[in-house]
Amino acid sequence: MAQRKKKPSGHQLEAIAKAHQKNEFLRKLKHFINNCCGKDIFSLIPPIHQNAIYLMRCHSLALVPAAGDKVPIQLLTFQKRVLSDFLKKERLEIKQYRDTLSFDDFLTVGLTAFYLPERIKEGNFPNASEVRSALLEHCHGEDYIREFLQRLQVFFETLIWVASDLRDFLIWLNYEIKPTQNGKLGLNNIAEIHIVIPETIRIKTDGKIRPALRLCWANSFTGILLPFLKPSLLGIDGGKSDDPMPVYFQSHVLRRLLERIDSIRPGIAQFNMYASFNEPKVYFDSYHNLMIEYRIFETKAGYFRIDVIDGKVLVRTFLFITQSGTPEGQLLAKNTGLQKLDTSYLAIDKLSSFMSSDIGSNIQLRKIFQEAGCQCLFELYEKIDVLTTKHPSQSTCCLMLDYLGYNNVPVSEEEFV
Repeated sequence: MAQRKKKPSGHQLEAIAKAHQKNEFLRKLKHFINNCCGKDIFSLIPPIHQNAIYLMRCHSLALVPAAGDKVPIQLLTFQKRVLSDFLKKERLEIKQYRDTLSFDDFLTVGLTAFYLPERIKEGNFPNASEVRSALLEHCHGEDYIREFLQRLQVFFETLIWVASDLRDFLIWLNYEIKPTQNGKLGLNNIAEIHIVIPETIRIKTDGKIRPALRLCWANSFTGILLPFLKPSLLGIDGGKSDDPMPVYFQSHVLRRLLERIDSIRPGIAQFNMYASFNEPKVYFDSYHNLMIEYRIFETKAGYFRIDVIDGKVLVRTFLFITQSGTPEGQLLAKNTGLQKLDTSYLAIDKLSSFMSSDIGSNIQLRKIFQEAGCQCLFELYEKIDVLTTKHPSQSTCCLMLDYLGYNNVPVSEEEFV
């Protein structure tokens, strides 16, 4: 009677998996080097040295919390999954390879080949000089590393926009290549995720002590970013000093911002808040209150009303561009008779109402908003439509035409122009 075969032990299965991983890596490395060089260079490397190359290889990108930072496990798990998908799907075109590599293979196979000439010395093996010369000539990769880093940084910025929220914490990610630890050979590709909690202070305003958060943002590879405003920029005579002032905001500012900029992710809206203060455009309302223009990717969408208190800039509230406290809102009211309750009823005090082509494509309505200085709302639709998460629940165009009594009477292009 035939004896039943024993199932492989855990150690045996692990050894099989490691052997498969090694063979697959060396197969990919051989294909990459030979394609780049235009001939079989890899076979000139003796098997014992191929094994050494495997041990000294570059490893896949690992996402880890920065030292001392407590990253929520759900966030870390999500970021790891998204990063893994990105590295497998994104590809880098390498001219001498005559093909593309996934980012994951670039970090492992590609970087191993790029760094290999540094590890091959004259006399290491019989054909060492020929192999090293071929690798230096055909597998040089500084331009590709630079392109990879640029694209990785853009992707990290996207992760920051998705996960960051000034009401809770910001994240930023850094990339480094580090030697492996615990006596092992090779290089680790490491992405560190950092957690930043915005500074909170207490500030006296309107006779009361209230909490205020520091306006900041985080940038991949570099970390925390802090905007400052000079008194002279705001038309304030600071005497001999024109020292830059930090920017703080009250919590309801973000509530108003996210209520009114309601069709893009909070992180994108808040990033643009930081960017607007980092390169500020200063205005005054009809009561001579200071305002900073709010822009979404360089297109105006509203204003922040600010005060200067004890050498600090305090953001008091946010106004969408059509609201009555803005120059455009006042002109819109003058031209149409629309008041605060009207704009609220028509929902034209929110960005989502303009995230549809029906207003911009209607000549009458386009004329109304253009004459009030709100042409930027149509430009925003064209610019951020792909990022939009919320659209109007009903036709704003028909509602406005009926409300204003136009009854959809056609207007000629000549009259519009």
